[in-house]
Amino acid sequence: MNKKIICSNCGHENQINSNQCSQCEEELRNYSYFNNNFQDFYKLFNSNNVELLKKIPLTDTAYDSILNNIIDIGNENFQVFPEDPNVQHLIKIAKPYARVQYNNGKSNLDLLSFYSFNKIYINRNTPHNMIPSSIIHELAHHLFNEIIKQSIMHLLNLEKNLYIESFAWYLTLQNEYLKISNEFASHRVQEYFIPENFTGYTSLIKLLEENEHLEKEKIERALSVGLSVSEDIIFIMEKYVAPTMTINPDMSEYNDLNYNINVLDEQNKLNAMYTIIFNTFEFVANHKRDMLPILSDLNESYIRYNI
Repeated sequence: MNKKIICSNCGHENQINSNQCSQCEEELRNYSYFNNNFQDFYKLFNSNNVELLKKIPLTDTAYDSILNNIIDIGNENFQVFPEDPNVQHLIKIAKPYARVQYNNGKSNLDLLSFYSFNKIYINRNTPHNMIPSSIIHELAHHLFNEIIKQSIMHLLNLEKNLYIESFAWYLTLQNEYLKISNEFASHRVQEYFIPENFTGYTSLIKLLEENEHLEKEKIERALSVGLSVSEDIIFIMEKYVAPTMTINPDMSEYNDLNYNINVLDEQNKLNAMYTIIFNTFEFVANHKRDMLPILSDLNESYIRYNI
């Protein structure tokens, strides 16, 4: 399900959406992938795919396969680093998934780091000892997004393409509950791997404060989904990253958030993820005229960040 693009310089197989070889840094001219073609939009969001989604649930067997597909993406850099995290080592581990670079723009300067369109940006004023935890936090964001993408690909039996990328971005940007799940999962992963440099659930708390209008019960559901998915992200990252110390979940700072947060059983987690994917996919398919420019704009942003 994961097509590759072969580097003409060293012969290394890279992910189909790569624009630079993760082995030798050669530029990959994969222009066919970065092609904002509206016909691809209509092929993806057609009535047949809506009916297909209705019939195919997200099963635990399929989900295990999805997680292993994501692990396979990073297997080229399989190497567990020692207890003291090294920035260059983390950059190497992240490389097959998302590229790490300094933020040279004027936006998001109040953040230690941020993630956008398969790029992890570290602000230049971020203290050096905070960079490892920042990379882990943003890589967790990417892996959350990748789980969504791979789930869509599996449910529709499709290869990764630009509109699937943009649809996954739209999902995580427009659904406030999924944003909460994503942010919580990333903080939880960061706390798990580098608790001694963990600065708390600050951006999650800010997100919750900005969304006081949301129903508390649904927020707690979203947080429980985030906690559950964080365990999957930890499962993926533990193939390459050794936690610096064992952390007792009962001692985690998320217990101070004043929400009832529990790990969901596998089926409840998968049902929640499937419901979000299906409902949003059906909405886009039923509102093509309005949604085409929105997803096309996301495509253009993705192309701008990656070409």
